[in-house]
Amino acid sequence: MNIRPMVPVLFFFVVALPSAAQAEMLSVKVPVANFRAGPSTREPVEFTATRYYPVKVLEREGGWCKIKDFEGDLAWVADRLLARVKTIVIKATRGNIREAPTTSAEVAFQAERGEVFKVLDRKGRWLQIIDEKGGKGWVREDLAWGMKRLDGASGSS
Repeated sequence: MNIRPMVPVLFFFVVALPSAAQAEMLSVKVPVANFRAGPSTREPVEFTATRYYPVKVLEREGGWCKIKDFEGDLAWVADRLLARVKTIVIKATRGNIREAPTTSAEVAFQAERGEVFKVLDRKGRWLQIIDEKGGKGWVREDLAWGMKRLDGASGSS
């Protein structure tokens, strides 16, 4: 049996796929997830995060994801606790959540740094968001982390 044709295929799976996963944005899908120092439940918990908390996947290992969050913290979380849901976290100290996608619209409420939201829609640089309690409105994407910008630059840097 000749295995040479398999070498390029194996190279693709070993080299190309991990780099593709580096750009993947996922979010917490459970009420609370533990983020750990290493890829094991025996590792200490570094921090916890609630549903909709967005993370950038840097690496995968045995059912675990090494992630980076909006503050630049690195940790490991069980893959089964994450989902492909468009979410953001407020990175500004405080952000106005407005009734419509314009700065002239009424402020519906204010969000504090670290608050998380599911993204419902986008209009230009504005994101329509909702929290777990049903609080809904529009926020400018420059106040948030977790979504890619229209120009192709990552909102996850």
